[in-house]
Amino acid sequence: MIAKFILPFIAIGLFSLALLFRRREVGAIGWIFISIYCFFEVSYYLSLEEYFDASLSLIFLAFSIFFAFLLVKTEENEDLFFTITKVALITAVFYFPFSEFPPLSELLIYTTTKITTVMLNLFNVGVYMVPPSSIYTTTESFHDFNKPIEIILACTAIQSMVLFIGLIFAVNASIRRKLKAFFVSVPVIYGLNILRNVFVVSAYFGQWFGSPLQSFYVAHGVIARIGAMIALIVIAYAVFAILPEALDLVEDFFRSIFKATKQKEN
Repeated sequence: MIAKFILPFIAIGLFSLALLFRRREVGAIGWIFISIYCFFEVSYYLSLEEYFDASLSLIFLAFSIFFAFLLVKTEENEDLFFTITKVALITAVFYFPFSEFPPLSELLIYTTTKITTVMLNLFNVGVYMVPPSSIYTTTESFHDFNKPIEIILACTAIQSMVLFIGLIFAVNASIRRKLKAFFVSVPVIYGLNILRNVFVVSAYFGQWFGSPLQSFYVAHGVIARIGAMIALIVIAYAVFAILPEALDLVEDFFRSIFKATKQKEN
């Protein structure tokens, strides 16, 4: 859909102008464009019955609208709000080319599928890859079911990686500490995601938790998601330890939301 394709890039342009000229209303319009994009994402995930991803998109839709409201209506915390917008700009610049340009997304998916396949074979899980994104088992008993694992963009951990990139490089800190925070987060997230893929594929083909579909649901929808959440919390702790400015940004943002909410109630 062309309309959906151009929305994030309009937002990127508006975020850039808002930061360059310190115009809050321009930044607010950029956030509105992001919220419209999230609306299309919610509809897309609901059509696939991916309710977890749809819920995340809905939360970010609400956040985008709320933040646009804060930019326009709140006179205080200008530096904080522009820094949050800078986080969004950096995140968008690294994420949307991969999500909206098929050659880039296909390259990332292919690379992730290839590495996952190599790792599975190293762990003696007999599989082979059918480019660009399918993983099949060599187990003959599984061939009656004969449904491969398909690696999609969400299986590359791109969302988590770009979020940390935005947070790390938006705050004011030395480049040395920023790079240190980058290396303890982004490469680690990608490596752990490969192990997550290996676990899910192994459980699916090995039928660890029942039927292949039941095993996939338990491995992917329950265990892997809980594990990913715990891993992200630990990684965030490491980043905040190296880059306390990032923690200050998060804390100041939640304080400003709490204060704005109290003022609205009064």
